[in-house]
Amino acid sequence: MALNLPYHLEEEILARVPWKYLATLRCVCKLWNSLILEENFNKKNLSFHMHSYSGEHRFILTDRGPKISAVGIEEQQNNVDDPPSLIVQDFTLTKARPCVAIMLYRAVHCDGLLLCVMENQLLVWNPLLKETTWIKCGSDFHQRDDAYSLGYLSHCDFRILRFRCASNSRNRPSRVEVCEVASKTWKVIDMISFDWFLSEPLSILSLRGTPYCIGLREDHTAFVQSYDFYKESFQPIDDLPFSYDEMNPIALEIYKGDRLSVLEQCHKTRKICIWVKHWLMLTSWTKLLVVDIPEFPLLYPRPTLLSTNYYFDKNDRLVITCKHIGMKGLSIIRVVNDKDFQVITANVSEIRFPFLCSYVPSLVRLSGFWKQDNSRIRWRKRRFS
Repeated sequence: MALNLPYHLEEEILARVPWKYLATLRCVCKLWNSLILEENFNKKNLSFHMHSYSGEHRFILTDRGPKISAVGIEEQQNNVDDPPSLIVQDFTLTKARPCVAIMLYRAVHCDGLLLCVMENQLLVWNPLLKETTWIKCGSDFHQRDDAYSLGYLSHCDFRILRFRCASNSRNRPSRVEVCEVASKTWKVIDMISFDWFLSEPLSILSLRGTPYCIGLREDHTAFVQSYDFYKESFQPIDDLPFSYDEMNPIALEIYKGDRLSVLEQCHKTRKICIWVKHWLMLTSWTKLLVVDIPEFPLLYPRPTLLSTNYYFDKNDRLVITCKHIGMKGLSIIRVVNDKDFQVITANVSEIRFPFLCSYVPSLVRLSGFWKQDNSRIRWRKRRFS
């Protein structure tokens, strides 16, 4: 027997459904399809599930070629302490002419969207909805000097931030540019002076539409820097809660959807410390976790362009990437307790020097996505036990 519910009640029920089920519910009827793709509905859905999306977390890998892999782990249903199985999704990016190769340098994440950085073009892409927007940019990109991030003023107004600090490997002048994704127009932001430079490897993310990165001052003190799209200026947030050592791996991540998190590993003792800080509150850093296992591997060697990413699963256990120069694939480490950890190795294609970013799928759309050509992306899914 059919049950007719008020529209607002249907919306409240659907907003509590995880995204992977919503994607299939779009085909139930036109009303649900329109509702699920609305901006306000997506905001509500994200707010309900922001603390439970860790189970859908993926690490994005790319090796400068057209292939991208999304790597994740899935817990065993019978025993959560058993080594998890590995899930790999492979994506291939192609131009309109398949014979033309794509050189992919980096990928960054924002609310379920990926910004893929290439030599003279950018791709904004929702892998879940298979929707794309291609944007032309200057061809003077340099992987060591230039930084990119995706953010927004609202989910109807996404922006791309591209900047270069004054201190760089090729002594080029500093530069800040912002692209309005809907119109694909670039604007040069003047009157910004840099008294800081980027840490290596680059650690940059987008939280609630605001880009954040780790910066270094001339005295090599490290701090969290943000960019305000409204004020069109950089805004320092806070110094890091530890003394910066260029030999220690560090990383910046999002914790439970609404907090900044920073990780440091001592390259001598292999001890890991993680702190968190609310993005809006004027509070100090709080130490969240200490992993002191002498046999723990070094997350990455210094100096290097390789980075590390991490998150906490639904049981609040640390999941972190580990990648060494010359090692094929990627190691994903899950800390089981204060004395034990598990290592899951992903032999992903022939990726040797990956650029990593974290990725959590969502149904967020960009303005005009429905007009875009989706034939440029081919993907397949593999599962490993």
